[in-house]
Amino acid sequence: MASSARDKKAKKVITIASKADFEKTIEEAGNKHILVEFFATWCGPCAIIGPHLEQMANEYEDCLLVLKIDVDENEELAEQYDVNSMPNFVIIKDKVTLEQFVGSNAEKVQTTLQKFCGRPEDRKHAGPSGKTAEPKPPAKIISLLKTVTPPILKQTDNPKPADKK
Repeated sequence: MASSARDKKAKKVITIASKADFEKTIEEAGNKHILVEFFATWCGPCAIIGPHLEQMANEYEDCLLVLKIDVDENEELAEQYDVNSMPNFVIIKDKVTLEQFVGSNAEKVQTTLQKFCGRPEDRKHAGPSGKTAEPKPPAKIISLLKTVTPPILKQTDNPKPADKK
């Protein structure tokens, strides 16, 4: 049975199975930010935020990897990041922890991602440098502007006095 586009989108969040898996993923992240959610299968708030993380993983896929780490299966990683409450989020880039916060607040996660990655709609117009490109005006407007030049722009440096009749 073929998987639907929705199924493919749902697989953007990567579940980390071990510390070695985590380190390999961090190493291969390249220039992307990494959002790590430390969760537990028995954690109600973790289950609530899950669908939001899937959506954010899709919205930010060009600049972000989203990872999930089960604290019961990866106690060493949970201790390394001083995880005492769940869900616990860590933002990492270039192997450096940039921010860490706790709570099942999708708006807080979204705001934090925007702080590091910008808004998804702005990045759609970003150039190779990652900076937002100015939208190009339609050709008809450019053509019209070329034919209707204001008189002030047609003046020369040495304007001639107007003829008086």
